[in-house]
Parts: sequence; structure tokens; C-alpha cells
Amino acid sequence: MIPARYGATRFPGKLMQDLAGKTVILRTYEATRDTELFDEVYVVTDSDVIYQEIVSNGGQAIMSQKQHECGSDRIAEAVQDMDVDIVVNVQGDEPFTSKGSLEKVLKVFENDHENLIDLASIMTEIDDWKEISDPNCVKVIVDEEDFAMYFSRSPVPYPRDKNVSVQYYKHKGVYAFRKKALMDFYRLPMRSLEATEKIESIRYLEYGHRIKMVVSNAEGIEIDTPEDLVRANKVLKEGVESMTVNNKYRNFPMVPKVVFGAGCFDQLQSILTPERKANAPFIFLVDDVFRDRSDLVDRIPLRFNDQLQFVSADEEPKTSQVDQIVGDIRSEFKITPSGIIGIGGGTILDLCKAVAIMLNNQGSAADYQGWDLVGNQAVYHVGIPTISGTGAEVSRTTVLTGPEKKLGINSDFTPFDQVVLDPDLTKGVPTDQWFYTGMDCFIHCVESLSGSFLNTFSESYGEKAYDLCKEIFLNGDLSDEESRSKLMMASWHGGMSIAYSQVGVAHAMSYGLSYVLGTKHGIGNCIVFDHLEEYYPEGVALFKEMKKKHKIELPTGLCQDLSPQQFDIMMDIALSLHPLWENALGPNWEQIMTREKLRELYLKM
Repeated sequence: MIPARYGATRFPGKLMQDLAGKTVILRTYEATRDTELFDEVYVVTDSDVIYQEIVSNGGQAIMSQKQHECGSDRIAEAVQDMDVDIVVNVQGDEPFTSKGSLEKVLKVFENDHENLIDLASIMTEIDDWKEISDPNCVKVIVDEEDFAMYFSRSPVPYPRDKNVSVQYYKHKGVYAFRKKALMDFYRLPMRSLEATEKIESIRYLEYGHRIKMVVSNAEGIEIDTPEDLVRANKVLKEGVESMTVNNKYRNFPMVPKVVFGAGCFDQLQSILTPERKANAPFIFLVDDVFRDRSDLVDRIPLRFNDQLQFVSADEEPKTSQVDQIVGDIRSEFKITPSGIIGIGGGTILDLCKAVAIMLNNQGSAADYQGWDLVGNQAVYHVGIPTISGTGAEVSRTTVLTGPEKKLGINSDFTPFDQVVLDPDLTKGVPTDQWFYTGMDCFIHCVESLSGSFLNTFSESYGEKAYDLCKEIFLNGDLSDEESRSKLMMASWHGGMSIAYSQVGVAHAMSYGLSYVLGTKHGIGNCIVFDHLEEYYPEGVALFKEMKKKHKIELPTGLCQDLSPQQFDIMMDIALSLHPLWENALGPNWEQIMTREKLRELYLKM
């Protein structure tokens, strides 16, 4: 029996709304009938419009003769003279009703050999705190045998202690009655708790009866609001296409799963759900430029004990900053988080990777600066870039400034487990920042393609990223949307290029600038690269052309006031990066890049 009242309080007329070519009520009726679990399926309604909709499409409908407080009362009136054993109440706004869920509730009676249970219903696990706190979502708490203790529109239980494990359940609007129990329910007057919460199942509890709950996590959308209808239409109309897009993951050796496309950020909840461990939160590290950007923050799928930390990206990431974040997490949570999610530019992505590593490794992040020093697997971590060009989303390295050096934690455990590439997140990036990070990508390509470590794998990615950068920064005929998408792909390809090759002179020298002066990585690379015609003549010529086209003025005179000690530190940092120099200049690089030559280059800046 499907009770169907036309005048719904929250969304009047919702059952007659179009849902991918059919009305909501017709889709619910057909979904229930097509399970083939029932001898008869009826819609019970007070509306001529709904009645005609079902009958004209070959279905069975019953006109309700009375006004009723709830759907179960309406059903009771319809079945009082029928010879039936079990009556199942399926809500009319549940067009995604599944056979699996209904089978579970019917099995309660098949297995109840002593006829001790006369009412069963369905609940589904929920974790999203927005849903838990939504009054349109009815929650249920159960005892150890899964009998309902109470139903509420409020979050029950209230999570006063977030370290206590608790599973929240949403009550689905499916009831299965023995007929006698249904008729008893019908004759019982409404009491105060039901009247207060407007939840009909409370009536049964108020009179001392028991409701057996069964868990079904079958996905579906209840049509409670116009927004729900939009989502449901999208699922039905674009379901096949959406599934195809969602499954377009490329299994690169560096990052296992990648999703790309405008709007794919909204897949984050479905991506994280399988990785969530009981009572273990996700920690979201978000660039603090988004602190007042509700258009992004409100889309982050926080659940009840998840934590969102806004992190400044004004300075390059430091090992001390990583240690502080890790310490704060360990002091607040008794268990290791389910994962770390970084949302921002290269600084935030590097912090995310480093924090994920250090949560499973003892000591300071400074102890792991170098190649293959990490012993334990990082916790699950996801990278979501909001600016393109850094290549941090694919890199095997998380670059950190430590107390003695600036170097990466370069290990098999550093790369993200999942990357979400949504070009829409890069909207609104200032022109100069867009240019600096884009040039970081371009410089990756130039250094990789001209390096001695080059192989066919890195060459194929580097050439593609190089061509995309020229198209974006020189052609000038791309739309903003095309530029965002192409730069995001250039960033990815540039990062893949250096994953199996290396960067070179510009990056080595930029690391020295950053360590001594705190110069941000993107602009630091540009400052250095502008003076490297001797090593990359074609690349530098193109860079200067791009710089002129976009009216970029680089800072000058950075090194003129440095003390001899600062100069020595800067050169020591740069020259310590042996693989970068060998890739750029070959195995005899130390004979080419002497300290005097390096000082000469820095003085140009």
C-alpha cells in the first residue's frame, strides 16, 4: 500500500512532479510493483489527480474516503475489509524503492515463527552531519536487538563526547504490519510525542509496542524538497553518463585514483565514504583564502566528528608546521583519522601529504626529509587542487622547509591515494598567481624535456604539458573555462613528467631562495628562470614572451642585501639537491656549477 496525499506540507504537489518523464508517484508505484514481492500493490489517495494518474497507467488505486493524520491510518481504512496477512506501507515519495530493502523487512515475519513481532521498519546508516541535523531526516535509535527505542527529527543521540563510537540511523518510510497490528494502530488516538515530532511510528512506541528495525543501506533519494527532485532527475536522466564519468579513473603508478571534470568536487562524499573507519574522523586542511567562501566550504561533506582546519598558504610549508598539525590531531582524537584531505594550492597539498605520513610515523617531519626514509604507510589522503601548475597533486614529493634544509619527503607513501581535479575550483585566481603557478608547470616541462634523466614515459607527458602551456599563455584565444581545464591538465602532465624524470637548475636555485628569503615557490621559479638562458635558451625565450604578453613584472634586487652567511646558506641548500643538478647538467655537474658560478647567477636576481 502506497499512501499518497496531494497536499504535502513541505512540497505540495510533489507526487505529481515530473521525474525523468514520469510522475514521482507513478515511479514509486512501478518500482514497488516491479519487485514482484507482493500479491497486490495499491496507491491509496485522497486526490482524484493521483488516482487517475495511477489508473490511466494501468495501476491499481483506491480512493480514501476520510481525512487522515498519517499514511498508516489511510492504509488501515483501505485494508480493513481485505483478507490479507501482511501489509507493507511504502511512502509515495520513494521512487528509488528497492527490492533488497523490502525483502529484508518481509523476512522479519518469515523468521518470526512465534509471531512475536507485529511491526517492522527500515533504517539506513548515515554519517553526514548535515543530514543528521536536518529535521526532514527522521532518526531512530535502537537497542542491542535492533528494536526501536525512539524516533526524532533531532540528532539522537547527541554527540557530547566525539571519541565515543556511535552509528546514526535514518528511518526510511517503510512499515510492514501484521494486519491486526495495523488496525490496532488505526484505532489508537495520537498522543503528545507523536503530535510534537509529527512522526507516526512514535504512536506505536507510546502505547508500549515494539518495532523491529532492519538495516538497509540501499541508495535512493526521497523527494522531500524541490532540491531533492532536481537531484533525482539528474540521477535518472544522466545516470548512465554520470556513472561513466565517475569511473573514468586513470591508474597512474603515482596516484591510484583520479577524477577530472567541472563539478566533480561534489563526488567527494561518495569517494570518502568507503574509506571511513568507525568513529575515525576525516581532517580537512583548507587554504584559508576560502574561510569566507561558503560556495566551497558548504560543499565539504563534514560528518559529526570531522574537523576542518583553515591553513595559511602565505609561506612555504615547514616541518614545524606539519609537526604542530599532527600534534593537535593526536591530542584531540584518540584514534588515527580515517584520512587527510587537502584543498588548496601546492602549499596545502604538500602539508596534506606530510601530515598523512607523520600520523603513522614517529618523530618530526624533519627526520624524513630525503629519499625513501619513510617506513610506514601514510594514512589515506586526498588532494584537491584549487590552483593549477604546481604538480603537487601527482608528485612523489612533499616539499618542506626544515630547520637545516629545504627538501622533500620523497617516498612511495607520499603520493595521494585520490586526486580530485575540478577546474571550477580554480575560478577567481588572481592573474599574477595564475601566471606564477602556470609557469611552474611550464618550467617543470622545460627542465624535464632537456634533462639527462629523460625517458619516453616522462617525455610524452612533458611534451603534452609544454604544448598546453603555450596554448594557454601565448595563443590567447581560449575561453576562461577552456584555460582552467587545460591548465589543470597541463599541471597533471607536468607533474607526471617529472615523476619519472627530474627538474633542474631553476628548481634547485628556487629552493635556496625560499629557504633564506621565504620566497613562494611559483614566483621563485619565475625569478630564477628569467636568468637561465645559458641552460634553457628556447624555454627562457618563450617565458619572456609569455611574461610580456600578460604584463607580469617580476621582483628584482632580492639578493643584493644578503650577508655572506645568508649567501652561503642559500648556495648550500641549492647545491645539496644532487639529482636536480645531475638531471640538468649531467654526472659532472659539480665541475660546471661551481659556487662562484652559482653566486653569479643569484646576484643577477
